[in-house]
Amino acid sequence: MWPRWLADALSGKVSLARAFWLYGLGISVAYSLIGALIDLQNRPAVAIYLVVGLALGVLQTIILWRCAPNARSKFFGRLVRTAMVFGLIVVVIMLYVLFTNWSLLAAS
Repeated sequence: MWPRWLADALSGKVSLARAFWLYGLGISVAYSLIGALIDLQNRPAVAIYLVVGLALGVLQTIILWRCAPNARSKFFGRLVRTAMVFGLIVVVIMLYVLFTNWSLLAAS
């Protein structure tokens, strides 16, 4: 179902360095460059961009989590997993703040 390059990363068969630089940072930079081309007044385009970003974030988190044990140093593997946990906590807090304060979403 998935292409092999993605299936290997999702199953944790890739080194942590490759997962971080290619699937983490590389995809994030490419996604951000695409985002710079989006007209912020076009709400459907922004909504699609955000949904795709959420999906990419979930995939990146899974890839980095599963590839963390493949690090040359156990310290870096633990560091990446710790960063994933803190990142998920921040996302939950941000979603809570946004959904309890709808006025923040409407302000523009």
